Amino acid sequence: MSVIVCFIDGVGLLPTPAPPWTTAHLPSLTSLLGAVPHSNLLIDQPNLYFRAIDATLGVEGLPQSGTGHTSLWTGVNASALLGRHYPAYPAPSQRPMIAEQSLFAKVQQLGRTSLIATVHRDNYWDLVAKREQRATAAAFAAQVVDLALPATPEWRNGQAVTWDITGAYLQQWGALAGLPTISAHEAGLRLGRALRLADFVHYECYLPDFVGHRRIAETPERTLELIDSMLGALISQMQTNDSLIVVSDHGNLEMIEHTSHSRNPVPLLVVGANAQRAAKVEDISQITPLILDLLSIEI
Repeated sequence: MSVIVCFIDGVGLLPTPAPPWTTAHLPSLTSLLGAVPHSNLLIDQPNLYFRAIDATLGVEGLPQSGTGHTSLWTGVNASALLGRHYPAYPAPSQRPMIAEQSLFAKVQQLGRTSLIATVHRDNYWDLVAKREQRATAAAFAAQVVDLALPATPEWRNGQAVTWDITGAYLQQWGALAGLPTISAHEAGLRLGRALRLADFVHYECYLPDFVGHRRIAETPERTLELIDSMLGALISQMQTNDSLIVVSDHGNLEMIEHTSHSRNPVPLLVVGANAQRAAKVEDISQITPLILDLLSIEI
């Protein structure tokens, strides 16, 4: 039995089906859910759970990735602890807390193994030390247990997936210069194969937030279609007792007329034999407990 979390940055839900969800072609998700995702959609079935969950964490202002990611990968309400939402990367004052509450350390304490499937820059920690790169909450949480961060060699060997799914934008920016891109379908197959390598697999996709902020010249519809294709291929590789968790940290892409974050709820999708255990999750700080709960089930 393995659990994979696919974190999709910057995707919120509106109360009724609306663009870009309704204008994108999403065969995998609509076949799975029987509907276009929206915040009033609730599916509670033995092998499938879907609902909208809170990303504001009881704090005023627009949710941000720094505290959002910290909350996701520690199980602690980082925004409430800090007293505000903190943008992009974890607040310096919260790094010790990430080390103490690391998701990956908690997985290790269960006697389970973890694997990060997101491609990072070569010599990532050297770049962080030189302040040429800022570390994510997941990277800090992984550092506690010396969990390897895959880079271009793993990408070349088909063992990791870039945060933009295909690698196309990273290649344009020179981060993967000379390396081939892949399809979203192949990205999903890679994540599916990773399920056979560890008990817990962690993948982060930042593409929707980049598109929502207009930092990438891609349409919201195409972005959702890439995610749909990736998830469809991943689900096709899952075994009966595997679990998939898809979650976001804040809204953004769904507000196509704006370039900022939103206070809209975010999707929680769980696929697998124990999907109904997600019914107790109400906000993003409860994702780490859900992961640990799924990993604690006796095979």
